[in-house]
Amino acid sequence: MRWILLPPLVTFGVLLLILLITAVVYQIRHTDRIFTGVSVWGVDLSGMTREEAAAALAETVPDARKGAIELVDRATGRSWQRSPASLGISYDLEQTVEAAYAIGRQGGPLNILRDQFIGWYYGRPLAPGIIFDEGTLYAELQEIAAEIEAPALDSSFSFDGNTIAYTPGQVGRRLDVSDAVERLTQPLSSFRDAQVELLVHEVRPRVLDAPDTTARIQAIVGSPMTLYFQEPLVDVDLDRVVLSPAQLAEWLRVEMVEGEDGAQYNVFVDEQAVRQWLSEIEARVYRQPENARFYFDDDTGELVLVEPHVNGRALDVDATLKQFMAQVGTTNRTMPFVVNEIRPTVHSNVSAAELGITELIAESTTWFYGSTPERKHNIARAAAQFFGIVIAPGEEFSFNRYLGNVTEEAGFTTGLIILGGQTVEGVGGGVCQVSTTIYQTAFWAGFPITARLEHGYRVHYYDDGEGPGMDATVFEPFVDLRFVNNTEHHLLIENYYNETFQSLTFKFYSTDVGRVVEKDGPFFENIQPPKPDTWEYNEELEEGEIRKVDWAVEGADVTVVRRVFQNGSLLYGEEEFVSHYIPWGNVYQYGPGVDPDNVDPRDIPDE
Repeated sequence: MRWILLPPLVTFGVLLLILLITAVVYQIRHTDRIFTGVSVWGVDLSGMTREEAAAALAETVPDARKGAIELVDRATGRSWQRSPASLGISYDLEQTVEAAYAIGRQGGPLNILRDQFIGWYYGRPLAPGIIFDEGTLYAELQEIAAEIEAPALDSSFSFDGNTIAYTPGQVGRRLDVSDAVERLTQPLSSFRDAQVELLVHEVRPRVLDAPDTTARIQAIVGSPMTLYFQEPLVDVDLDRVVLSPAQLAEWLRVEMVEGEDGAQYNVFVDEQAVRQWLSEIEARVYRQPENARFYFDDDTGELVLVEPHVNGRALDVDATLKQFMAQVGTTNRTMPFVVNEIRPTVHSNVSAAELGITELIAESTTWFYGSTPERKHNIARAAAQFFGIVIAPGEEFSFNRYLGNVTEEAGFTTGLIILGGQTVEGVGGGVCQVSTTIYQTAFWAGFPITARLEHGYRVHYYDDGEGPGMDATVFEPFVDLRFVNNTEHHLLIENYYNETFQSLTFKFYSTDVGRVVEKDGPFFENIQPPKPDTWEYNEELEEGEIRKVDWAVEGADVTVVRRVFQNGSLLYGEEEFVSHYIPWGNVYQYGPGVDPDNVDPRDIPDE
């Protein structure tokens, strides 16, 4: 068997030796050289050193700076020529050569021999190394996009006060950059010339075209609109209002509304803006109704009309607004304001039973002995303002509201008034006699007193009767006397000026609700002696005339206590009305030819 096996074994050994020698020789021949069969872009690099391979490839591989990539916008016909290099593609020669040299030199012995054999027997083509700079590519595409793209513009309107201008909408365009990158990948990586069509999307505006909107706007602001009053407003200088197109345009609103069929314009007039404007008109038009005035006939128990009622009026903002909104977009450019009459509850035909005015519930009298003719005149004039007025349940009575302006034009005369803590000449002296009398009547009627101010010093007119602490001064419009009718019945106020007895009486008529009023006081504290006499020169007095115009009185803090019972129960608790009076001295006025130092005050009549 040994002789039989020897020849094959020898043959195998010789062949193995030959292969080893061949492999060694192959390795030696490719020392620092690229193995046989390796090629790049059709260039055979077999047996070349890296320097030789680099030189061969530099002459053969295309220059990325010289290639031509044409980008085309088919919709507009525009095109842009760019090289691969300008789009971020470049050829890495060094990396390509290193990759070729590495073939057959990586891995274990068997992998190395296998790679060398495959390259020698089959050949080993390699793609060139490429550097792809995405930032450069996207930057270049964004520059192109800036030339291609356009924003989508909605149709729009403008109004210069005379003309409406309409601008149709514009379809926008947007370059699909991601799609462009995908289309460029293949031609850029192969360094070949190519024409690439860019994908550009249309961007539609929300409202492309709305010519009917112009017509609607024109209908609203194209011409003036006139609002008028169907009946003249006697006490208001206003008969019609003309709204100009510019004013109407300020109220015009155009908004975009998304619907199932896309967006469209909604043209309308701002209802709140019109309401605000009508509210301003309403303030001018409004007239408060005036109650009728009566006196109570004690014999018949009925009301006797003294002065008829006057209806009030108010602009019906809601009704006017509704008609305006319905008409503003039509060719009918004239419409009336809707004005409603306001009939007072206390109208001329109301009965005493309807108002709950059935009996006398309180009365009070004050006296004005020694008053000047001017003061008496003003008392009568002021009292007339309050005769026959009716106060509703829950209503707060305000003296100044019914008194009105205290002026000579209103029928008042100049007399002595207390102002700033002193007696001076002024219009309306004597008005406080009326407010004091009303205050005392409301006090005894048990009504809540919500505003009352005493005089600066004790006035001798009011020391009779109720005494100190029961006066009330007023000074329109700052100082007022107020009380509340806190019953369920109306209150009728009457007054009677008596020249003979020099008295003023107020009577309150309503329904007796079972009230009993108790009064304690007046109680005096912090009493101070009167001030010294004062002498004042008055050039309007006669030669040698002396007149006493104020009387000395002590200063004091005076408290009056009131308790109001209703059906046996204390209604408010015990109330204290505190008056702070400063001390006061006699005041004398003298005319020409009088020397005050030589006058004995005891010789002057104490009128």
